[in-house]
Amino acid sequence: MNKHFTYLIALALLLLSMPPARAQKGGFILTGGIASFRMTDMKYLQEYILSTYPVEGRITSSFPPYTSLSLTGFKQYYDYLRVGGGYSYSTTGGKSSYQDYSGQIVTEMNATSHRLGAYLSYVILDGDWLDLSLSGRLDANYTSLFIESHYRIYNAGNRITNQYRSISPSGCIGVELMYELNQLALGVEGGYLVDLKGNLKDTDDGDPLQDPYDRERVLTSDWTGWYARFSILIKFR
Repeated sequence: MNKHFTYLIALALLLLSMPPARAQKGGFILTGGIASFRMTDMKYLQEYILSTYPVEGRITSSFPPYTSLSLTGFKQYYDYLRVGGGYSYSTTGGKSSYQDYSGQIVTEMNATSHRLGAYLSYVILDGDWLDLSLSGRLDANYTSLFIESHYRIYNAGNRITNQYRSISPSGCIGVELMYELNQLALGVEGGYLVDLKGNLKDTDDGDPLQDPYDRERVLTSDWTGWYARFSILIKFR
């Protein structure tokens, strides 16, 4: 996966350094919104952990749609093409618990995605104030997964924590609708992200996170899903 990461960074730097063929301006795009995540293996692991409880607990949250942010720098080529690179961030998680008068058991799983790569946007409908564009990203995706379980029975308790990581290539395609205001534009965007999954490994010793029922299979992260975000585009000459 490190090779994929190197290729993506090289591509982003190449795009940003392209000669300014009628380049008019550049700028930054800041987006914020919500995204859904497939996370099949993480939901599977959450069910397994719940089954190990000595009492009947329940899942209160299982990797729901949550925060998605990005910051992108770009150069404008002609009036219809933006090329650049940037950083994207997403987070989600799950929680299982049991509680009664004698104590409680709680397991929390927090997953974070850090993506770095190349960006491309092409205007397909150009109006006086509104632009509709097709956009895409190609990223290297670093996932951090933190799992914490703790219990308390009367005055006794214990806490267990584990942290895992994975690296995977990912890409997305979507549409952007921008309302132009001179050097500023406001807009919305939506699309679909495909994550090619990454094998999760312990951050301390590098051991893979194995399927508890099939020791030959390694569990993976998977950020595949839909996203919708608001965006602010700031231009400079």
